[in-house]
Amino acid sequence: MFDLNDIKQRAASKTFDLGCELYASNSVSKLLIIDNQAMASVMGQYKYKVSLEKSASGQCLASCTCPAADYQEICKHAVAVALKVNSLSAAEFADVNANDTTQDNERSELIAWFLDKPSDELTNIIMGFLDGSEHEYDKWALMMSNDKQALDASELSKLITKALPKTPVWGWNEVSSYFAGADSLFELILPAIAKLSVEQQWKLTLKALVRLNDVLEEIDDSGGFRFEIEGQLNQNLSELFNQLPWSDEQKAQWIFEHFADYKYDVFPRVPEDFEITPSVNALFLSHCAAAIEKRLQAGVDFDDWRQKSALTRLTSVLIKHAQAQDDWQQQLRLIKITAHDSADYLKITALCKARNDLLDAEYYLKQAYQRARKPHELLACKRDEIDIRLELSEFKAAWAIAWQIFADNPSFNGFKDLQALQQKTGVIDAQFTQTVEQLLLSLSNQGTQLNKGVHRFTNYPRELLDFYIDQHDIEKARSWAAKHKVKSSQLIKLADLIMAQHPQESIDLYHKSLSDIIEKTNNDAYREATNLLIKIEKSLKDKSADCTPLYNMIAALIKDFKQKRNMMKLLREYFPRLFLSKK
Repeated sequence: MFDLNDIKQRAASKTFDLGCELYASNSVSKLLIIDNQAMASVMGQYKYKVSLEKSASGQCLASCTCPAADYQEICKHAVAVALKVNSLSAAEFADVNANDTTQDNERSELIAWFLDKPSDELTNIIMGFLDGSEHEYDKWALMMSNDKQALDASELSKLITKALPKTPVWGWNEVSSYFAGADSLFELILPAIAKLSVEQQWKLTLKALVRLNDVLEEIDDSGGFRFEIEGQLNQNLSELFNQLPWSDEQKAQWIFEHFADYKYDVFPRVPEDFEITPSVNALFLSHCAAAIEKRLQAGVDFDDWRQKSALTRLTSVLIKHAQAQDDWQQQLRLIKITAHDSADYLKITALCKARNDLLDAEYYLKQAYQRARKPHELLACKRDEIDIRLELSEFKAAWAIAWQIFADNPSFNGFKDLQALQQKTGVIDAQFTQTVEQLLLSLSNQGTQLNKGVHRFTNYPRELLDFYIDQHDIEKARSWAAKHKVKSSQLIKLADLIMAQHPQESIDLYHKSLSDIIEKTNNDAYREATNLLIKIEKSLKDKSADCTPLYNMIAALIKDFKQKRNMMKLLREYFPRLFLSKK
């Protein structure tokens, strides 16, 4: 019914594996299937309700009551239900649908039974239910009051306070229950607010958001149970803004106040979430410009991150506006206002380079160098200088800087960068590769270095093996790999390289790599290992080579990892004859 390949692609690999474990442990219960929809309960840390629907395009749409479903498109519980549905035989599928029909019949009978009850007995049944649930009692009491007479702003204000009481709540279940009660009351509060005037709606919605921020100071809502209320309030406030009978100046002032002073953690984004008109936007920008001038006149301590952050926030909207107007001089002026450290001046350098103003770019790069205090800041300056030297056709200078960067921190990736730069500049160093090899070899032989009394393991042996493989220096690569601990991915590259000349050694390298991969014990690793085996077999067959060593290796893997059932399932699917021979 559901496309598991699509679900695998959309769910994180770990999430899919956990879903497989939940399915395998029979955690899915109360499965109902109606047309293209499946509903079930899944027992995880708690019992969660899952709903899956197959859309017209064939995609699986999932929802779940677990916290992870708020930020995952498909959670592990949804994966488990999809696996359960797809595992059903035709007869089991029919039984589930038969159960659906039975439940529909029971529902009809239950409705008829209620209709036959005297009103006083039915009232007792309802009150018994309400007395057992504080949330439902409050909800129905509110429905009664609103039905008798529409609630006014004062009464709704009190209900907002009642729906969001200030009380310390930290347990996951307790927080869930707290916001379940709040959701229940807000289902009635929000429609009642919508019946009032726009200004009353605005005040009450704003009050609810402020109240939500206040209560969250004493509630650990890491599970995100507030998100439904938060989203609705944020949306309502944004939509009400343009309906307010305010002047453009009043609207611009409100936007500015809530932009310049970041008051609330839970609030619509200002100004992004408010569809402000061009005239309001122009007034808002003028407020920002005036505030910037006022701060500059008062003096800004750029070493105080709060002061710098506030000024940067004010200039950011003006910079965006200048970008939209393609006014790069204004952008430059605004960025310079908050420029203080090396990274700030590199931003200005980048803007000048983008406009091909290389002389100004050089000037601001010097400013960045003067402010560089840490190694990573100095490195960023050097990388920018390489770009500028290349633009100025100063190739030897660019090469000298790039080589110094490599010499300070040698790596295989750094070597490849130098190779590319060599081709770009035309600066040819006949001793380049030999010098790189000697530098990596010298550092590799140091092994464990002593750095201020602390032993620090270096990865230079791995870097050197990558270098030998890249240079197709097979003999040095074989010797180096035999003497040093290297990554599985490197062994695979080396095995690919020496397959023709040294087939048995290549198989031995594959064996070691595959063992390391399978030892990770997850389905992604099992699929990776299987795909590699399929690739090796195809390569051997394409060359009409003997596959016996490969099959002997797979047999050894089967023996070593027979307890890993999912791995064995894949091997049985793609290499079935190796299992037949064992019977």
